[in-house]
Amino acid sequence: MKLFAHTLLLLLSTLPALSTAAPALVQDWSMEASQAQRKHQPIMLLFTSRDCHYCDRLEQEVLLPLRNEGTLPARVHLRQFNIDRGGKLVDFDGEKIRARLFLSRYHVYATPTVVLLDHQGRPLAEPIVGYNGVARYLPILQQAIDRATAYPHLEASVRPPAHR
Repeated sequence: MKLFAHTLLLLLSTLPALSTAAPALVQDWSMEASQAQRKHQPIMLLFTSRDCHYCDRLEQEVLLPLRNEGTLPARVHLRQFNIDRGGKLVDFDGEKIRARLFLSRYHVYATPTVVLLDHQGRPLAEPIVGYNGVARYLPILQQAIDRATAYPHLEASVRPPAHR
């Protein structure tokens, strides 16, 4: 019994912490947009699917290290959408829509796919489809984030109104 408990404890201690293991799954995109806007950040939307080996690799090899070092949280509002889900969700405008309509809007045909969005759900950079290892993926992701954070209408949407 002691051996079993010790082995179980050892196994559990090697698993990543659940709080940092994956971006939040979202039901209300209007609320997420408000949070991102308050933080002056674009939304980085990660489309995943059940049993997606490349999604798991992207998470463990790229996203988790960037979150742990603070790079992602400082630049983007990272959220996840599992393409296997059904039902309805709250869209960026506060209206309920079917999950498949939300998915089709971004033309997601493979997972993982990363899309950077403004606070109204408009794409700010080309989608990043698939995962091909850290060395190739990281520069593409950094370039997309740089482009999204410098996008003119993102700046206009977060800049306070001028006093007259």
